[in-house]
Amino acid sequence: MSNAGTYLYGFTDHGFQPPPDLRGLRGAAISVIAFADVAAVVSTHPVQRLVPARSNVEPHHRVVRHVSSQAPLVPAAFGHVGDSDAAILAVMQGNYAEIRREIDRLAHKCEMGLTVSWRVDNIFTHLVRTCPELRDARDRAFRGRTPSMNEKLQIGATFEAALARERERLTAKALGPFAAVTHDVFHGALRDEKTILNAALLVDRARVDAFEAALPQAAAALDASIAIAYSGPWPPYSFVRLRLHPSGAPAAA
Repeated sequence: MSNAGTYLYGFTDHGFQPPPDLRGLRGAAISVIAFADVAAVVSTHPVQRLVPARSNVEPHHRVVRHVSSQAPLVPAAFGHVGDSDAAILAVMQGNYAEIRREIDRLAHKCEMGLTVSWRVDNIFTHLVRTCPELRDARDRAFRGRTPSMNEKLQIGATFEAALARERERLTAKALGPFAAVTHDVFHGALRDEKTILNAALLVDRARVDAFEAALPQAAAALDASIAIAYSGPWPPYSFVRLRLHPSGAPAAA
C-alpha cells in the first residue's frame, strides 16, 4: 500500500481558507499549508504516479477553479504529489520569494481561450482563390500535363508559405481588438491546417466583460470564411512561470 502523501493544487495567499465541503482527489478534504504570507492548497493522497483519468483530473480542476475564483492562485499542473506536508513546506521556505512574486503577478487575472479558424471545405482551394502566387504556381504545374515530383514539392512549399503569411496577417487582425484588455498572449499548438490561431489571453477578471465586448469587433475584422470562438474564464495555467528549486517536493508548472 502506498504511503500517505500530500497532493498540490497550487499556491495562494495565506488568508485563503477552503470551505468544508470542497473536495479534491479521492474525495479528500482541501486544506492549506501556510508559510509567511503564502499558502499551498493541498489534500492528502498516496504517493504514487497519477493517471490523467477523468476521475483524477476533474477534481483537480474543480478545486483550482474554486480557489482561483476566490483568491489569487498560482495553479499547479495536474499530478504533483509530495511525500508529506513537511516536504511541501520545505519547498515554500526555499522558494518563498519566487512564489510570492508569481502570486502577485497572476493575482485577479484569468485565462481566456481564443480560437480562430477557416470554415472552408478545402484550405488549399481557398488559398488558391486568395493568393495569386499559389494560384500561378498551381496553374503552371498542371497546365495540360501531369506535374513532376519536384513541381509538386514546389507547390507544397508555396502553399505552406502562403498559409504561414495568412495566419500571421489574420492573427494580428484577430488579436488587435483585445490589446487593451490583454496582459499577455500564449500561442498554443495549431490543431490542423484550418486553424489560424489557438491562443490563451491573460485578462483581469474584472475585465472579462470588456474582453467579451471586443469579440464583435474581432469578428468584424475577419471575413465570412473565418470563425472565431472563445472559452473561459479559466485559471491562468498557460501563464505560470514558476520553476521551483528541488526540495524533495513537487513544483508548480
